Amino acid sequence: MTTPAILITGAAGRIGSLLRRELPGDAELAAFFGGPFRLKATDIVDPGPGEHADEVSTGDLADAAFVESLFADGGVAAVIHLAGYPREADWDVLLDANIRATINIWEAARRHGVDRVLYASSNHAIGFYPRSRKIDHRVTQRPDSRYGLTKVFGEELGFLYAHKFAIRSFSMRIGMFLPQPTSRRGLSNWLSLPDAVRLVKVGLTADYICETVYGVSNNARSFWDNSSAHRLGYRPQDDSEAFAHLFPGPDHPGDRWAEHFQGGPYVSNGLSAPDERLAALDRF
Repeated sequence: MTTPAILITGAAGRIGSLLRRELPGDAELAAFFGGPFRLKATDIVDPGPGEHADEVSTGDLADAAFVESLFADGGVAAVIHLAGYPREADWDVLLDANIRATINIWEAARRHGVDRVLYASSNHAIGFYPRSRKIDHRVTQRPDSRYGLTKVFGEELGFLYAHKFAIRSFSMRIGMFLPQPTSRRGLSNWLSLPDAVRLVKVGLTADYICETVYGVSNNARSFWDNSSAHRLGYRPQDDSEAFAHLFPGPDHPGDRWAEHFQGGPYVSNGLSAPDERLAALDRF
């Protein structure tokens, strides 16, 4: 039988590089898979050989034929889909990187009987909620940008394929993924490197059908109720409060809406709606 594989897209990025270092040899994952497992790493740029003997390929996920080749050996048991354009951009960039590529991944997963897809969504899928309101995974998405809207699309694609084609979906609304927060807003949405690994391992091993969770550490100032992740076994260990003294004031003191909403400057970038329309969002 083919050794089961975990396919990591966007493997040259910060999260992908971390997982390539941390997942191989993990005893809990080996127990879950019933023995040894492989990593398959891919990116649109060469992700390099990595520290372990994973299988590496370079190509564009908007190319359906290339995506099909990643699944051709029949061994992919889970996908960690991190690839995509990671910030606001024009539609011609986002359509290939964040829409077509994501469709191609789920379609290939469907054709090849993959058990689950872990999807790197973003806090910008819900960036139009005020910071004063603590939200959970059940709220209606409120994207703050074209980029955020592409992440909403990926979450809903996961819902469709989970309930129609039996592919488990684990959408992670990732906050500020860095070794430490770099802003006052980051004190609320920071995801540490070790906690990112912990969350991914939950997505790879927990029993669920379709879940949306927050990629956030155990921050006292968190915007989010992450009970959906905790219910599945996520136990974050890090808290941004250790860095609170570095950010005594607002990040954007002259930008009312960047300070008001969870999405920060993604909300105010290109904003042309009148203030009364934005203020109304606090009422529902």
